[in-house]
Amino acid sequence: MLAKENLTALFHDLVRAAMETQRVDASETSEFYLVQLLEAFARPTRGDLLDPPLAIDYLEACNLPGHARYEKLKRVADTALFITGIFVDSLERSLVGPDYYAALGRTAYARLSAQPPRASLAELFGELAGRFPEFVRVLAEISAQELFRRQEDTVRLYKRWLHTRGRREADLLLRRGIIPFAPPSNQRH
Repeated sequence: MLAKENLTALFHDLVRAAMETQRVDASETSEFYLVQLLEAFARPTRGDLLDPPLAIDYLEACNLPGHARYEKLKRVADTALFITGIFVDSLERSLVGPDYYAALGRTAYARLSAQPPRASLAELFGELAGRFPEFVRVLAEISAQELFRRQEDTVRLYKRWLHTRGRREADLLLRRGIIPFAPPSNQRH
């Protein structure tokens, strides 16, 4: 198991490299927030990230007082950002897609920026809301490093490669120790 300092350093390096690759220039506060977000999800305290559904938490948050509203909105926004950036492939087979989660996350961060528990957080949450797609790209770049992969993802990647014969998919398969090979077609031309 990685020590907290090592995990923080790892995620800091990954976030910096991803921001550079994706050409996202953000405040140090937002960069640090992304590191903390990844660290929090690397050590989850809950089972299913989407239980209860984010939309339910968002609606409930609207009727809660101060700190409880902040906690629910933050859970919604952070989870939406994480899932949209890291697990976007798994959203393709769900009832709602990445656009839904992005809109929900952006809206939750915007609400947090309007009524933060501390004024210093207003700017951070405003940046996260306004630049949500950029931060999703940063997390997607980190996701390509395959820190959060599952076996099902490898099968899905191979099927996608069979369909597209894409170079990126082939490279990812090679990194997983799989040589992309498709049997010759039995079709006559």
